[in-house]
Amino acid sequence: MTNNNLALEFLDYSSHRLFSDAQISKIESLHIPTLIRFMLADRYDTKFINSTYDTWEFIYSGLKNTIKFDGLDCHEVKLLKYFLAYYIQVNSPSSLYMSFNKLKSVFNEFAERNMSFSYASFETILLELAKNTSSSREYYRVKFFVKLMFSEAFELFEESNEDKLEILERPSSFNSQLFYQETEDAVDKPTVTMIQNGFAKLNSEILEGQSIADNVIKNASILGLVYVTGMRPVQLSKLSVEDIKIDTYTEEGEHMRYSILVPYAKQGRFNHAKISVKLPEEVATVILQYIKQFKLSMNHQLFDLGSYAATYCTTAINEQLFDFSPQEYKSQVSNGELIRIRYTSSQFRHHVAYSMALSGSSAEDIAYILGHSSLVTARHYIFSSPNLAQVRAIALGRNPVYQQMIAMLMTGDIITHEQDHGDNIIGFINNKIHSNIGKCGYKADCFLEPVRSCYGCVYFYPYEHGYHEDVLECVQDELESIVHISDAVYNSSNPIIAIHEATKFEIESVIRRCKLNSEVKNAAE
Repeated sequence: MTNNNLALEFLDYSSHRLFSDAQISKIESLHIPTLIRFMLADRYDTKFINSTYDTWEFIYSGLKNTIKFDGLDCHEVKLLKYFLAYYIQVNSPSSLYMSFNKLKSVFNEFAERNMSFSYASFETILLELAKNTSSSREYYRVKFFVKLMFSEAFELFEESNEDKLEILERPSSFNSQLFYQETEDAVDKPTVTMIQNGFAKLNSEILEGQSIADNVIKNASILGLVYVTGMRPVQLSKLSVEDIKIDTYTEEGEHMRYSILVPYAKQGRFNHAKISVKLPEEVATVILQYIKQFKLSMNHQLFDLGSYAATYCTTAINEQLFDFSPQEYKSQVSNGELIRIRYTSSQFRHHVAYSMALSGSSAEDIAYILGHSSLVTARHYIFSSPNLAQVRAIALGRNPVYQQMIAMLMTGDIITHEQDHGDNIIGFINNKIHSNIGKCGYKADCFLEPVRSCYGCVYFYPYEHGYHEDVLECVQDELESIVHISDAVYNSSNPIIAIHEATKFEIESVIRRCKLNSEVKNAAE
């Protein structure tokens, strides 16, 4: 690997050709890791690049790439470096050079056409690219950059426009009049598992009477509602305490059922009554604790989101996601080694709609849950095509590095049998008893099912040479049986299939991590 630290003379624009003062302040606040690592680099690939260099040179998949940050001023360079660092963290570096070249040309085009650095300008570029069937890959690279601007809350990239981005016209070769643009789930499975485990742990702490910080319980309540219902910030701000309903009640307090009355996001010519959406008990428990902790009366506003509901909501979501994240990931972000992955409420809204579409819901059902007064957007979810996800993956050099990284960090450290990290775990899967897989470090009685739920739990310490393959085989057998039964009763969208697929992915991640741990040890000897 050779990196040249060339002293480029950055162009100095006294009145910036692209960015507003607020955007410049935002760019200056961005942190770029000094060493950007290629997480899945092969033996002969470049393993990292130094982000401070003015020229990046690296070899990946047998191809040498050179990226020169010339012809740009210091703020444009920093924003592009931040984008590339984020891109590497989420996708494969194989198409990094093409992505940089396209964004650099877009910046120059904005300056030549006297266009502002805004969603409106990028929408113009995307629509122009959509008319050219040979520009499909460039289209998706530019769109990926625009999504980053939304997640980083750049000025002139409003949340309402993020929804427009999702159904924007695509290159005509993809039959854009029929198919929905975003064909893959906006929230990946490891993140979903992380959220579910986070709420399970929070519920356990509430039931045990532990003290929970006010900001944590409020952020978790907002995240839970956005995750379950896909509500917009404007809908959250309209909620009152009396909108939380207890549908069934038992004296023992078990098997409670809850719902929430959700206001429509957009009102048409008619007044719409609030719609009732079921709430999982884990989320409802957190919200009820929030109401109790903040001493809110029945007619009180549920959430005070301040003057900028969208900003407040996005901040709350990401703070709680970070709190739920594995400790190693949090440490790497805090040390400046990784860029923190952020989500917007819009992404969770698309996650809800996408999940409903895959489960066979109608456009009417999706529009009802999302609070839309028309079926236009809902139909885009229904007519999605898995083939488009593959085309988009090629365009971005898609390689779910972040998914794999989070999945591999979801458990505790890899240990040996002699190390003391709690009790040995024993449990049943597919009528077979499983032991010798690891230890549980949770101090109280575990609130999860042994073995089956361990592989996505931060308190699970897997044995380096544990019998993880046996567990995987049993889960695979169960999955095949469920698929067979579901097909026999014509229920191909059985949600249990998705749960088992997630469990299988978690076990495979632990197996991969154990093998990697052994390889590192052998290399050091």
